[in-house]
Amino acid sequence: MNKFFEFNDNVELGEVFNECNAYQISIEYLNKALDISKNLPINKYRLVKAYELRGKSKMFLNDEQQKIKQQDWDIYWKAKKLNYLEAILDFSKAIEIDPKDSFLYFWRGFAYEFLEEYPTAVKDLKITKQLDPVFTLTTSLLDHIKSMGFK
Repeated sequence: MNKFFEFNDNVELGEVFNECNAYQISIEYLNKALDISKNLPINKYRLVKAYELRGKSKMFLNDEQQKIKQQDWDIYWKAKKLNYLEAILDFSKAIEIDPKDSFLYFWRGFAYEFLEEYPTAVKDLKITKQLDPVFTLTTSLLDHIKSMGFK
């Protein structure tokens, strides 16, 4: 199969599984796509899409685990934080490729907020607001962070 088609197929499958909340499967397809992209001159917007989807899949991985035994709680949170750190890396790579995409800054700011890195979250969310002043979710998240004493 042509490598460009293979890249696109993997991104599309990653997106489908992301939308179905099958995040682990989504990550597997997006990993394949990003591995293929290392040797090809891929369209930058498709590459950004792959990093964005993988970042979001990593953030929401294991969210469906409602009942966690007390002794497993620390392990769960350590793994969850690691997922968010990996998502930040993906969003950062995507921002390097397309620094004008407000959604990438929003998602990275969202991840920083989860990790309680509020000053960094505020910085990204302010960039989001500059790039897209009508992105109301950004205002809501900034207000939430400000209500906790961070500006």
